[in-house]
Amino acid sequence: MRKEKAGGVARGMELIDCHQHLIWRARFGYGWTAGIAALAQGDFTPRDYQGMVAGLGIAGTIVMECGVDEADYQREARFVAGLIAAPGSGMLGQIASCRPEADAGFADWLDEAAGLGVVGYRRILHVVPDGMSQSAGFRANLRAIGRRGLPFDMCFLARQLPIALDLARACDEMVLVLDHCGVPDITGGVFEA
Repeated sequence: MRKEKAGGVARGMELIDCHQHLIWRARFGYGWTAGIAALAQGDFTPRDYQGMVAGLGIAGTIVMECGVDEADYQREARFVAGLIAAPGSGMLGQIASCRPEADAGFADWLDEAAGLGVVGYRRILHVVPDGMSQSAGFRANLRAIGRRGLPFDMCFLARQLPIALDLARACDEMVLVLDHCGVPDITGGVFEA
């Protein structure tokens, strides 16, 4: 069957957006957005998202944690769980934030998150010391995620790809996702590495 193209997407093809970010400034802090004019103010809600993707064949989404301030990461996941549960939301699950570097409360967070529509976890690693993901405790906690059958999204910069590779080799029995392809400087011509 031949499908016509509309806006670069084959008509009739349904897509899953597996990296949907949402922002609610009245609920959560987003300190990382300070100094980024396009992101420093305003919200980005499901309504905003739907307006941007209307007609593109998006059948559902996975909500990706949005780097909220440290005090808010569990509250964000609890809030998103309510959105997922709403009829017609189109949200199929969420990638929640976690702190594998801290043993205290880590297993309890995984237990709670199991009831929040969590289909994977993420820790933004380019904002912490490079050695964090190399600790035995961090890797043991990542493996605990893997034993639950869930993936872990690695957020490393291109300069950190050797660290990411080392982490992947140490946790080779689980699914790891390299978010944003390691954020290569494509305009600088260094994507090949």
